[in-house]
Amino acid sequence: MILAQSVWLGLHWVDWIVLIFYLLAVSFIGFWSYRKVRDLTDFFMGGRRFGKVFMMFFAFGVGTSSEQALSVAAGSFRYGLAGIWYQFLWLWATPFYWIIAPVFRRMRALTTSDFFQARYDSSTATLYSCLGIVMSVVFMAGALYGSGEMIEGLAGGIDPATGKPYFPMEYAVAGMTVLFVLYGMAGGLGAAIITDFIQGVLTIVFSFLLLPFAFNAAARVAGTSSGFAALHQGVPGRSGSELLSLTVTEQVSSLMGQEPITLFYVVMLSLTGLIGIVVQPHIMGVCGAGRTEFEGRFGFTVGNFIKRFCTIAWTFTGLACIIIYLTPENGYLSAAEIQRVQADPGALAAFANQVFGRAAHDILPTISVGLVGLLMASLLAAVMSTCDAQMVVGSGLFTENIYKRFIRPRGSDRHYLWVGRLTGLGIVCLALLMLTQFDNVIQVLTRYIQPIPTFMGLAFWFGITWRGYTAKAVWASTIATAVAWYLTQTHNPFETIAALGNSQFFQLNIDYLPGLVRGWLYEQVPGIMQVVQGAGGEAAYRTRLPYQILVYLSFGAAAGLVTSFLTRPVARAKLDHFFRLIHTPVRKGEKIDEPCTLPENPLPAETEKLFSAGGLEIPRPGVVGLVGFGLAWVAVGGLIWLTVTLAGIGG
Repeated sequence: MILAQSVWLGLHWVDWIVLIFYLLAVSFIGFWSYRKVRDLTDFFMGGRRFGKVFMMFFAFGVGTSSEQALSVAAGSFRYGLAGIWYQFLWLWATPFYWIIAPVFRRMRALTTSDFFQARYDSSTATLYSCLGIVMSVVFMAGALYGSGEMIEGLAGGIDPATGKPYFPMEYAVAGMTVLFVLYGMAGGLGAAIITDFIQGVLTIVFSFLLLPFAFNAAARVAGTSSGFAALHQGVPGRSGSELLSLTVTEQVSSLMGQEPITLFYVVMLSLTGLIGIVVQPHIMGVCGAGRTEFEGRFGFTVGNFIKRFCTIAWTFTGLACIIIYLTPENGYLSAAEIQRVQADPGALAAFANQVFGRAAHDILPTISVGLVGLLMASLLAAVMSTCDAQMVVGSGLFTENIYKRFIRPRGSDRHYLWVGRLTGLGIVCLALLMLTQFDNVIQVLTRYIQPIPTFMGLAFWFGITWRGYTAKAVWASTIATAVAWYLTQTHNPFETIAALGNSQFFQLNIDYLPGLVRGWLYEQVPGIMQVVQGAGGEAAYRTRLPYQILVYLSFGAAAGLVTSFLTRPVARAKLDHFFRLIHTPVRKGEKIDEPCTLPENPLPAETEKLFSAGGLEIPRPGVVGLVGFGLAWVAVGGLIWLTVTLAGIGG
């Protein structure tokens, strides 16, 4: 009895011991890394001293945070197996990571802004620096928001006696932020990479720890022989075939206040994933902090395949939670609670946000005390590995590409290190402000994390393949993509827009201008809009996500291409240097004095072209590139096969 009552903020004292031990360990590593930080390369690139295993876990850790597990589990709870696409949207892009990673390492850059400086000019580098900082803020805010939601669930959700969370999100966010800021500011990217090795292992543990217990609970609640059989049995109102389909019908999605997940939906989200991933600010570090380019391509590709594998575990955990919580007389939710969650899209979204943590809180203590603490430590590992890296790369963009270039170009390394540390703190403060604007984890992914990198992603891909793309085209495509995205964006899907369709647009609120555009689209192209139902039964209209993607990418590409043909090309000498740089392999142990410069006695550049005409420059891939690319596609097929096979068990 005493043991059972030893609870504070919803966690058992044993869970607190596990957490404290973990927090002390990562703090020690961060401050130990402080001794190795001597210059900007050490702080922003970890000294380029890491091998394949560390780079693999760094790519996995910085690209994986709890809000991703949460969005997949929440999506699966709401839509069934189709929720896997909220992370599998990057699956089709993963083989290309093997091809693109050497470009980042051969740039010999500290930040992606250096890439735009070397390829175009300083104005585009500054533009990217600003957008890259925005991306770091968004990614960090999303990670902290998702983690806060999950920790609330892990601690038991809402206390019925007070109507408040046992462990408020604000406490969780504050604790995580203080920790990753301290060791991230001390050790820079080196500390992030070292801690990501440990945290990557813990994240894998966290991804699979709950799954077998959740399946056992689902079988027990449903009265079936296994959790897989329970999924095929389904719950009232949702058949097993619906739960285990990789697509979502119009009828089901409309009831949930969302849009259907179709093949077109998956294709368009995958396209944005491929276009945007290359300009996410941490990718230069993921591919560039290794000893050679092979470490970068191995880490970037394999680390992300580990993440795709974990996505399957997150998905099936969310599916098990459907059975656990929506089966009548399940012992976890009352009949009234089940009815409310199933009938109200808002209540369903709120419950889905915390369902992963809620399941852990309800199930793991029945196995052993301390397991919730282990899961929470793994959760903290996931979010802090993302946030510390985003803080460092965001501060690097400001320090290296704005402060050093425009404010104080002749400061000492020590001065720039402290500017970087303090800038990182400011970026974290902006992220904390932004997370207050979020409503649910799926919104974070589809409204912010997925589209914003595409604003300059087009300029990156055109820049490495076509000499004719100009600096003014970068500005044109970025502005056109961003404006088209904003004008087709639904900021509040249940705003009062019943007037759409009869031209009474003056009734719209602060979403006035996008509302005008959506109203015009509704009248001209009805299929591009989706009708959803508000909580009060009112009809609302919003742009379907895949069509929105098609619109803003098309506008961005057209604006960039037209501007390139109408404006003066980049100087020939600058282009020659850039393309020689990205085609010159990295020699192990080579030294460079300035970003984006070749070392003394560089290796011969690759001169064979797969295609070369009209300014296009696509090099012929080598044996390592072709074999790795082929094996990556085999891995893609294997993951799809595994997902479909698991969904068929027990049927």
